[in-house]
Amino acid sequence: MEQESKRKKSPAKNLKVIIKGKAVEGNKATDVFVNAIKIIGPAKIAELNKYTVDGLPLIVSKRDNRKQMNSLGKQGYVCTHLSTSGKKSLLERIAQSLNINIKVVIMEH
Repeated sequence: MEQESKRKKSPAKNLKVIIKGKAVEGNKATDVFVNAIKIIGPAKIAELNKYTVDGLPLIVSKRDNRKQMNSLGKQGYVCTHLSTSGKKSLLERIAQSLNINIKVVIMEH
């Protein structure tokens, strides 16, 4: 009998984000990422018009069912189809573009 080699899932990770000296709350990396986007300002990020996830804009006005999207309330949706390290990198790049003081650390659970 052949054994299937199953890829072991890596341990859960979370993000610790500090923007302008204030910690961003959230139970999971995705929650922290979405809340950080809300604090930075989805409209400011969308205006930059240079951040995409798998070819789709990071911030959209209508939900796209092709990728994981989280609501930003009246400000549309943010694509969260990224690894935790991808979320960290993207937040750092956005903050650099907007000249925002940010610290992003990946935390092991």
